[in-house]
Amino acid sequence: MKQYDVVIIGIGTAGQTAAQALSDAGKSVAMVDYGPVGGTCALRGCQPKKYFVVNTQLVAETRALSGYGVAGQVHTDWPALQAFKRDFTDPIPDGVVKSLREDGIDVFVERAAFTEPGKLILEPSGTVLQASHFIIATGAQSRPLSIPGGELAATSDDFLELESLPESIIFIGGGYISLEFAFIAAIAGSRVTVLQRGPRMLPLFPASLVDPVVEAGQKLGIQFVTDADVSEIVATGSGFSVRTEEKDSYDAAWVMSAIGRVPNIEKLGLEKIGLDTESRGIVVDDYLQTSADGVYAIGDCAATKQLAPISDMEAQIAAANIITPQSQKAVRDAIPSVVFTNPQIASVGITREEAEAGNLDVVVKSGDGGRWPSSRRLRGAVVRYETIADAATGQLLGAHIVSPHAGEQINVFTLAIRNKVTTEEFATIPWAYPTYTSDAKYMV
Repeated sequence: MKQYDVVIIGIGTAGQTAAQALSDAGKSVAMVDYGPVGGTCALRGCQPKKYFVVNTQLVAETRALSGYGVAGQVHTDWPALQAFKRDFTDPIPDGVVKSLREDGIDVFVERAAFTEPGKLILEPSGTVLQASHFIIATGAQSRPLSIPGGELAATSDDFLELESLPESIIFIGGGYISLEFAFIAAIAGSRVTVLQRGPRMLPLFPASLVDPVVEAGQKLGIQFVTDADVSEIVATGSGFSVRTEEKDSYDAAWVMSAIGRVPNIEKLGLEKIGLDTESRGIVVDDYLQTSADGVYAIGDCAATKQLAPISDMEAQIAAANIITPQSQKAVRDAIPSVVFTNPQIASVGITREEAEAGNLDVVVKSGDGGRWPSSRRLRGAVVRYETIADAATGQLLGAHIVSPHAGEQINVFTLAIRNKVTTEEFATIPWAYPTYTSDAKYMV
């Protein structure tokens, strides 16, 4: 049996962040992961996805400037792009293990399960780890498609490993993963259809932001189908046929399901330690403490919002509370989110709808920045914005942007909202000019 101050299950971004903070504080730390080590964000999520996003955004912008100083044709070389992405992802597992061990953190590439409070058993070695504190950071995985033929649908993991781009793809689901990959595939040359069960795409974002993005996708040839309740997938000689409860049928060479993600908490022996869970994951309080004494849960396996910045924040808070009990609470206000479509959608703080539902007295400013100089340089880029401020104080409460660089622009609004900056103060900041960030002053 091996004894530690803290054992962390899961070696993704959240687990590594917590481990480093705990090790720096003098705690003995062990990490366990059945592999490959590195986690979703680094291996099969945000980071590798951005290789495809950046490539296709550059291709789209270059095409838009064809005849306006750009000559010749440009296209995505999918095999070369895949190889470029793997130059980044392939070294990660060994590199992470090496780095952690150099920092004095023990690493076990095995499966772990609780046998009783305070103890884990590792398989296949049978090694027992004992600790006074545990952090569960096992992440999430694609939700299975529970229909006849559902096993025929690929996942986002599979998309990011495609050796060649299928000539046609059906994406099942109208959330951010489906739309991001739909734009990537369409710009790269695939014929794309998106099937959404509900009445509109990206239902968690304001329709005023989603509509112009859908229009941009339609110009790329993407077929968006709403109120399409998928009932069956059938293999055909040339690919797959996706059928709906509405008796419609859609055919493509490849099908991907992106109907949400579920926490990776099976086979962890959570019942042996009396740990409470719900459909979204492990139940935690504001200190990231679970119902089991000394056990914390962070990141996508916890019943909190699944976003990379939240995982990082939760890791730091859990570590701080192990070092000094109940010293930090999670503050979940003003967490930015981005959909890397083309154009991008970014959002932080409250929306107009939330302000109305809460009977808040606010000032809403919205507009179209398609004629701004920064947009004209890209030949009429799609730009929409909506900002919300307190009517009495002018304090910024929310910002929601559609633009080619919304993911960068939203960060300055996040900083402003978290620091209670007013619209007047924000508008008078001397931004570097002309930049996409300097456009932010026109939005308040």
